[in-house]
Amino acid sequence: MEQDTETRIFEAARAVFVEQGFDGARMQEIADRAGINKALLHYYYRSKARLFEAVFRASAAEVLGQAATALRQDQPLPDRLTTFVHTYIDLIRANPHLPAFVLEELRRNPGMLKTLVAEHTPGLLDALGRGIEDAVAAGRLRRIDPAHLLAHLIGLCIIPFIARPMLQTATQMDDAAYDAFLEARKEEVSAFIHRALVP
Repeated sequence: MEQDTETRIFEAARAVFVEQGFDGARMQEIADRAGINKALLHYYYRSKARLFEAVFRASAAEVLGQAATALRQDQPLPDRLTTFVHTYIDLIRANPHLPAFVLEELRRNPGMLKTLVAEHTPGLLDALGRGIEDAVAAGRLRRIDPAHLLAHLIGLCIIPFIARPMLQTATQMDDAAYDAFLEARKEEVSAFIHRALVP
């Protein structure tokens, strides 16, 4: 029962924080969504800051962990890049408010996100660099700086989610069409990266 209560608190808090950010979130709303009183919420998490940190750490760990795992797989690099793109876009589609949530926290508390990146992606750039060198030596890839490749991958995947209001208006898509567009991004981004990097 206690574990169930803690899980309900955590899920309610995650929803409220992702939707409203740290400053907009209210402990009473989190308690209401979890179906408990505010006193019980404070019993589990003494303050909004502690609850937010727990939620943010778990959310960032999920994103960073899955992304890093995709790029470290025992596959040729072009295949790893495709896996990364599909994994990352699927993850964001399942949590569409997550990019804005992370960006807001990066602005508010950059130190915590830097710590989480260091914890969950150790050696990632070196592993990506080795994969590039192996693929170049095998004639499967053009040489590219791994930092630029990582920035390209993240930007191509994440911008359509962050810029959805602007892009959806500019392209005159309704919600269903834009959702289909986001799903199609998996193949489009993979193909774009392939065309850019494969000799």
